[in-house]
Amino acid sequence: MTIAFDGICFGDGPITGVGRSFWNALQAYAERSQEDCVLLLPEHANVAPIASVRVVAAPRGAFRRQRQLPTILRDLQARLLHSSVASVPLRAPCPTIATAHDLPWLHPELDEQSGVWRQFATRRALRSATRILAPSTMTKQDVAMLLGTRCPPIELVMHGTAIGAAPTEAHTAARSGPFLVLGDDRPRKNRPRLEAAHQLARSQYPDLPDLCFCGPPNHYVDEAQKLALLQSCRALVHVSHFEGFGMPVLEALANGAPVVCSDLPPHREIAADEAVFADPQSIESIAAALIRIHADDSLRWRLVVAGHQRARGLTPQDTAKHWARCHGEVTA
Repeated sequence: MTIAFDGICFGDGPITGVGRSFWNALQAYAERSQEDCVLLLPEHANVAPIASVRVVAAPRGAFRRQRQLPTILRDLQARLLHSSVASVPLRAPCPTIATAHDLPWLHPELDEQSGVWRQFATRRALRSATRILAPSTMTKQDVAMLLGTRCPPIELVMHGTAIGAAPTEAHTAARSGPFLVLGDDRPRKNRPRLEAAHQLARSQYPDLPDLCFCGPPNHYVDEAQKLALLQSCRALVHVSHFEGFGMPVLEALANGAPVVCSDLPPHREIAADEAVFADPQSIESIAAALIRIHADDSLRWRLVVAGHQRARGLTPQDTAKHWARCHGEVTA
């Protein structure tokens, strides 16, 4: 059976966030699957090959994809199309699975409204999918609210990440790096409030580590650099207003880094109680969380041990198992 994976999440730059998670899960899936796996890769995409996964060129652009993807799928005799994003061809010749990572335009307080055409296209594509995957309960609820009674089945399939070496108490105590902030500079990432909170906390604790911002567009770090930072930082700080999932939080837990994050449902779903949570709207709350994670050695050790154990249930192999089950149900 041929299963096509739509790699439209891969751009011509380095793989980040959603793309990295999808690539890791696809690699894990291909290693355990007997199916003929085909990756539909857009022009100029920058992605490493995966053993036993064939690559077929696919178009970019919404209109070209709607016209050409059905023909590509027929030529492949694909039994299923698994899309890395919330977009599938409306006239697909086989069942389709769409992945809805987040729907920020349903949250007007974010001031991140997509264009009317994109909202219409997303709604129509999701309604045409055979099944929808969502990485968090909140995103699953958002999709259900968006589509109403014409909603296909939605499956909760959380992202996964590779697990680093088990933390040691000596290494945790010796972490002397900065507070690491991974992510872009969109307003939802809450950078001005974080900087104000850091300044407030440092007025009380002058030895507080610096903030280190890493992410597109101006401070990109590759995968090896990111892992090195996660393994040396005092803590990961992720106090965004909104997340459909929260990949940096999971990556930090998996690599033994203490975590300060905003008290959002997806972050709670990932970390449970194994992080220091802050109100993203409150400078004082964020400052208090920074001080707490910096000043309490026993807290940091407890959190990294429990967090690392929790991350063991959210690996690419776990995601791939969920994919395989969904594929079997959709193609049955």
